[in-house]
Amino acid sequence: QFSFLMVLAPILGETLLEAAGGELTASVATGPLVAGFLASFITGCLACRFMIEIVKRGRLIWFAVYCALAGIISILSYIC
Repeated sequence: QFSFLMVLAPILGETLLEAAGGELTASVATGPLVAGFLASFITGCLACRFMIEIVKRGRLIWFAVYCALAGIISILSYIC
């Protein structure tokens, strides 16, 4: 959870630098950017909480199964 929160400073800093430098054009609406940030922040926090509970219980087999399935699906979608 700490590493997830540490990422916020560089992301926000880069966004502010882009906005100050004019790289974010008027065609990019602020509302969707804020909504996307909030959605990803909330999802990331929930994922961290979920993973911490799994690690505390010692049930990493389900995470291993998930990783294996995600990897297989990714490889198959790349090949096909």
